[in-house]
Amino acid sequence: MEDLMFVRRDNFERQKQRLFKGGADRLKVLADFDRTLTANFIKGRKAPSLVAALRDGHYLSPDYAAKAQALYDYYQPFEDDASLSPESKSSLMLEWWRLHFELLITSGLRQEDIAAAIDNQLANLRAGVSEFLSLLSLRGIPVIIFSASGLGRSGLKYFLTRRGLWSDNIILAANDFIWGEKGTAVGICEPIIHSFNKNQSVLPSFINSLDNLKSRDNILLLGDSLGDAAMADGMSAAAVLKIGFLNDKISENISAYRQCYDALILNDGDFSLPLEILRNLLAYAD
Repeated sequence: MEDLMFVRRDNFERQKQRLFKGGADRLKVLADFDRTLTANFIKGRKAPSLVAALRDGHYLSPDYAAKAQALYDYYQPFEDDASLSPESKSSLMLEWWRLHFELLITSGLRQEDIAAAIDNQLANLRAGVSEFLSLLSLRGIPVIIFSASGLGRSGLKYFLTRRGLWSDNIILAANDFIWGEKGTAVGICEPIIHSFNKNQSVLPSFINSLDNLKSRDNILLLGDSLGDAAMADGMSAAAVLKIGFLNDKISENISAYRQCYDALILNDGDFSLPLEILRNLLAYAD
């Protein structure tokens, strides 16, 4: 736990105790996927995201990588620009994501490419994530995984199923494609999830009814970006404990992250803290 930093220690302890007292019946977990549940580095090298695995595997047209990089070079600086309003950032991110998805479609994305990318090149789950997800499944605690990934709900479900971790308590609030008869992407489902709208506003599109979640007003939030820290926005909550993963460029980013999270796991650390909290909560409740 040497890479752990308690940013707002008093609030961390206060929210943790509220989670413990509420027990398993009042808990829900909100988590990002890439760089949160998965590791940022593998053996010293940056692990590919879901989309990067697709790109690097050359599953698409030859010009895809260059065009995707050009979109990244133009739009990514806006994502980190502190001078922009949240509304401006959200608009720019939606524009970026929409253009990238259109590029994936015109580059010939197929369902079988997604499965191949996942099987061949994807990052590993962080140490402790498998046990964490298994405990949530065992106790029927909902986990909402928000993901702006270009490989979509079907890809995420395949990833988790391959690792024996898919369960009915998992809710995927993620992008997905419309597939043609030959398994080729022909469109993108709405709403488009990007880095600044992972919150309550998009959930009705992914869950038939929110009634079962309303009584679960204690939230454990896990993310790796500034946008992820807002995943509980719009939700009625008695307690929200926020744990952030600051994987790299720590000196440049730590000031902003300190404003958003109660605790930070630095240097691509493992899942020990969330797992310890969940274990202690279940023991406290029992």
